Amino acid sequence: MKVSFEHEKLVVFESELMQTTCTLIIGERHLLLVDPNWLPSEVEKIAQRVSALQGDRSLYLYFTHSDYDHIIAYERFCDQAQVIVSQALLSNPEWHQQLEEIRQFYDQYYLAPPWPVSYPQRADLIIAQPAERHEIGGEVYHFYQALGHNRDGLIAFHETTGTLITGDYLCGVEFPFIYYSVLAYQKTLDLLGRLLNDLPVKTLVAGHGAVTQDKQEMQARWQASQWYLDALVAYGRDGRGFPETELWRKYPYFQHIQKKYHQANLALAKRELGRI
Repeated sequence: MKVSFEHEKLVVFESELMQTTCTLIIGERHLLLVDPNWLPSEVEKIAQRVSALQGDRSLYLYFTHSDYDHIIAYERFCDQAQVIVSQALLSNPEWHQQLEEIRQFYDQYYLAPPWPVSYPQRADLIIAQPAERHEIGGEVYHFYQALGHNRDGLIAFHETTGTLITGDYLCGVEFPFIYYSVLAYQKTLDLLGRLLNDLPVKTLVAGHGAVTQDKQEMQARWQASQWYLDALVAYGRDGRGFPETELWRKYPYFQHIQKKYHQANLALAKRELGRI
């Protein structure tokens, strides 16, 4: 398990699979662990770091959204942690599908599930409002609903470290993957633009790819996502051709797999925005 970023109050792990991140915030009286993933050996390395740091700190387990790669290690930590999720995650009507995808993942790679495959059915802190402020371990967090990528996303900002945890938004390694709604994604992107302008963000951690502390890079990711959304809306609403050449110039990574997500976005835009 690679550690892609580290200072005394923040560690970001990066899986070998899809550059998926797991964030660990180290507070004076608490640890906040975000989306531990994927491979059992990687999760165990994360657990070892948590154990080494915890001492008498309380442990919180926070899920940015319910995609199976983000909740896959829920059972490894849930008994020892206080769980933080959105209300929408708890009421997700497709939760069985996430469990099936976890099982398919283990089967595909001949991995014996190291703990029960289960979905978060309860939480200690449930975020239901569009924006909520909470003190955790004496430190302030702000949570924001973030629909679009899927139906139950959350964004979090930790005041002490200036860390903005965006889930699967503003990932430098991929354009917007949209499973739920193009229009809802646009609202979340608008929110992220305001947060980047209004909050003292020092570190941006997305769900996949590199951490950044560069303000220009943060804005560049936002602008690239906005460019993609604008082109997608024009395709779905007005029937304009999508600028494919420009897309792959901006996102020259892993095109064999990412073309599948792009084609799914195009199909969703047709359905949602009215062009048949």
